[in-house]
Amino acid sequence: MDKDVFDYIDEEGESTRRTDLIWNTLTIVVLAVTLCICVVFLIFFVNPNTGMNPFPPPTMPVALELDTLTPTPKQVLPPTWTLTPTNTLTPTETSTPEPSATLAPVGEATMTETSTAMESDMPFVLHDGNPQYIPNLYHAELGCSWMGIGGQVLSLNGAPVTGVVVKLGGQLAGQSVEKVTVSGIATKYGPAGYEFDLTDIVDGPTASSYSLWVQLLDQAGLPMSQQIYFDTYPECDKSTIIIYFKQVK
Repeated sequence: MDKDVFDYIDEEGESTRRTDLIWNTLTIVVLAVTLCICVVFLIFFVNPNTGMNPFPPPTMPVALELDTLTPTPKQVLPPTWTLTPTNTLTPTETSTPEPSATLAPVGEATMTETSTAMESDMPFVLHDGNPQYIPNLYHAELGCSWMGIGGQVLSLNGAPVTGVVVKLGGQLAGQSVEKVTVSGIATKYGPAGYEFDLTDIVDGPTASSYSLWVQLLDQAGLPMSQQIYFDTYPECDKSTIIIYFKQVK
C-alpha cells in the first residue's frame, strides 16, 4: 500500500521529537555536571582540608616556642654614696706678696711691672716682669691714636714657639672683646711674636682695670695657660702692652 503525504509528515515529526529529546537530555546532564562541579569547588573553598580535595594546602609547621629570657640584674651602687674625708688640711699662714716694683725708664719706654707669674698646672705662664707698657713703636704713623697688645711665646730654654693660638678676651670701653691670633705672625715682636690691634674698638689709649685678658690655647682649643688679666692706661707712652709667655713644663 502506498504511503500518502500525511504518513511522511508523521514520520518526519517523530524523528524531530526524538532529536529534541536527545539534546534536552544532554543539556540537563551538562547542567547537572556543572552544578556538581560548582558544589565541589564551593566545598573546597570553605574547607580546603577536606578529604575530597586532591590538592590540600600544605600543613603549616608548629611555631617554635622559645624560653623567655630573664635579665640578670646588674650590681648597682647604693642609692647614696658619701665620700668620707681621710685627711683634714690644717690652715697655714699665707705670706702677703710685696708690692710690685716700677722699672726705671729705658730710653723712651717706661715699663711697669703690674703682676708676677704665679704657679700653675699649665705648661705656659706669664713671663717674669710682664706685662710691660711702652709707647707706640711699631705703628708710628698712627701716633697716639693706636692701642694694642703684643708679645712672644717662649719655650723652656727661651727659644721662640710658633703656631700657638693666642686669645684676647674681656671688655674695653664698654664693648666686648674677643680676638684670636697665632704666635709667629707678628715678627716685629720677635720670631714667635703676636699682636692684637684695638683701634677697631677705641680711638687711642684707654684706661681699664683687669677687664682684659690673654690666654694660650692649643690647636684643639684647650687652654695652655691661665687667663692673664691686665690693666690698660690712657697715656700715649703706655699704648702698647707687652705680654710674654714662657714654658715651665
